[in-house]
Amino acid sequence: MENAQIIVQAISTVGFPAAMCIFTCYFLYKEQKDHAQEMAEIKDVIAKNNEILASLKQLIEDKLN
Repeated sequence: MENAQIIVQAISTVGFPAAMCIFTCYFLYKEQKDHAQEMAEIKDVIAKNNEILASLKQLIEDKLN
């Protein structure tokens, strides 16, 4: 409920278009930050998969020779 009061106060203070612009900027900033964190996690997973694939490749080559 407190967030609703903050939104209503922002709209009444600066107007609806300005309040929505501020909200949109905040939303984009938050999404970009979350996306950067997700991509860092994906990079780690890909790096680990590459290590495992290299190990499997070496194991297969050892078995074939």
